[in-house]
Amino acid sequence: MKRSGLYAKRLSVVLCAVILAALVFAPAAAAQWPDGKAVTLVVPFAAGGGTDIIARMLVEAMQPYVNGPIVIKNVPGSGSGIGTNEVMLARPDGYTLLLSGTHTITAALQGYTIRSLDSLEHVASLNWDPYVIAVGVNQPYHTLEELIEAGSAVTFGNAGAGALTHLISEALNEATGAGWRIVPFNGGAQLIANVVGGHVVAGIFSQSEMLGQLTTLRPLAVTSSTRSPLFPDIPTLEELGYTGIPQGSFRSISAPKGLAPEVKQAIAKAVYSGLTDPKFRQYAAENGLIETYLEGPELEAYYAELEELLRGLLEKIGAL
Repeated sequence: MKRSGLYAKRLSVVLCAVILAALVFAPAAAAQWPDGKAVTLVVPFAAGGGTDIIARMLVEAMQPYVNGPIVIKNVPGSGSGIGTNEVMLARPDGYTLLLSGTHTITAALQGYTIRSLDSLEHVASLNWDPYVIAVGVNQPYHTLEELIEAGSAVTFGNAGAGALTHLISEALNEATGAGWRIVPFNGGAQLIANVVGGHVVAGIFSQSEMLGQLTTLRPLAVTSSTRSPLFPDIPTLEELGYTGIPQGSFRSISAPKGLAPEVKQAIAKAVYSGLTDPKFRQYAAENGLIETYLEGPELEAYYAELEELLRGLLEKIGAL
């Protein structure tokens, strides 16, 4: 009896230790993300462009809700493919995230990424950002029709080969029959510098980029289905008779496939806290961003719809 009692006592101690270890180490490690460690948000474009600016504003809004620093890393090139590749190859631990979106889809479809979209896990969506067609203020064109009539005399810039702005440039060129010479640049900042400097005639910009260049760029048309409250006097492409062209850039936060559910939930919660922070909401309203928050199966389904739409457009213009 004594041996039996001693055995039971020892067993009880061992079981308590096992249970305590499970409670302390397993769930807590996931629930405490990021547990004071630095989180890298890869922005697959150069610093200073529209996507980069939005990322920095979001990080600033998220930071008070995250127990650890969030560091932005700009990795431009290949229509966002190079930065996306870095995230695809990272460990799925929640410490490497991607500022993803329509640019991620077009890069993957065109083979600019080393893996397919299935190797990413989409955590939370952010917003839509309609585009603006504009020329430098020293150019003689004051309407989109004038730009179309100028034909091959026009050099038309975008933010990078394979990027959504490149896709829209090609789609608009085909729809109008303008015959513009399409010129990809390495990010929005480089595009702005070249249009403002007169090295190319026109370009396609996010609204946030346009707002910072109102004295140097002249807007001719917006890509959204309705007129932008930021540019109420500027017609939409649909008003001008051009349909079937993407309305702008969709943005989200993604990670390497295989996140622990608790980590994914913690990241989504932090993103939502940043999006709904009053300061970020004011910034979004002032820059014409359309909040579109989705997560989980709804976001995955939305990505599937966007992939189908963009694949069709890429095939239509001969990019696939």
